[in-house]
Amino acid sequence: MNGLTNISSIYDFNSIQGQSKLNNIKENISLVNKNDSEFSKMLGKSSNNKTKNINPDKLQGKEKKLYNTCVDMESLLWKQVLNAMKKTINKYKLVDGGMAEEIFSDMLYDRYSLDISKQSKTGLAQQMYDQMSKFL
Repeated sequence: MNGLTNISSIYDFNSIQGQSKLNNIKENISLVNKNDSEFSKMLGKSSNNKTKNINPDKLQGKEKKLYNTCVDMESLLWKQVLNAMKKTINKYKLVDGGMAEEIFSDMLYDRYSLDISKQSKTGLAQQMYDQMSKFL
């Protein structure tokens, strides 16, 4: 209800119009929650079903290879994000490093993306692992 208390500072909910707006907001929130739970049911998940945390150090054999591949796949995604961000930076001919800078920054972004995928809490690699480990 934090969002509603913030909105209450904008609207006068004691008036009839304010009560109508408040009811509309409550209906929209309940529709979003209902649709989210229905979507989760369609996917075969309960809304409170969390993926289990995987300890990569305890994995062995095919499971470890699969998890490392999932981490690499997530790092490819992060590499694309970093490259898109890099394109937004203006370069000046005077201080541009040329081909050497391009090679170095590409290798640096490879490392950044791998570190992000290993240390981030996005859980993409973990979800991919959960889905693919069913086939091992």
